[in-house]
Amino acid sequence: MSQRAPRVPATEARHRILAAARELLLDRPFAALTVGDVMARAGLTRTVFYRHFEGLPQLAPELLPDADDPLVDQVLRGSPEDLIDTMITGLVGLYAENGRWLRAIDAAAADPDVDAALDRALVGPRRLLETLVADAPDPPPNPREFALLLMATHRAYLLDKFGSGNDSPDNRHDATAALATLWRRLLAK
Repeated sequence: MSQRAPRVPATEARHRILAAARELLLDRPFAALTVGDVMARAGLTRTVFYRHFEGLPQLAPELLPDADDPLVDQVLRGSPEDLIDTMITGLVGLYAENGRWLRAIDAAAADPDVDAALDRALVGPRRLLETLVADAPDPPPNPREFALLLMATHRAYLLDKFGSGNDSPDNRHDATAALATLWRRLLAK
């Protein structure tokens, strides 16, 4: 007679699922993930996955490295004077430390379901950028569209810089300096 595996608490199961998916994303694109592979790596059954997620597209935003404490929340907790520096430092750190699997998640956005799930996760960051550019000394005619442009620019640049896993002090310094220059010029009076 076979024994059943002991029940894993929900928080531990969720943590194991996310950790397994992140490990797998180091070697393959998101589109190549399967629930079976994730759960085998997590050491859990497929049914446990569906207690936490409807499917792989709903897993994508949870894989973002700041899902537990979004960067936008961290930025807003800081002082208004340091907002831009905090945002840039946070973005560079996020991509430098997680570039390889952020690239895998970014590639998954070609799937409309994944794209919709990620889009919902990025409402806060878009709103922050829209507010920042709307309050600039010379605001663009359409702050929302400009915020989308900035997000796409940040993402593409930081994925190019760190998406292959090249987290060096020089890369961090160069990326921080480039983004700081962009924002200083955008907000110059």
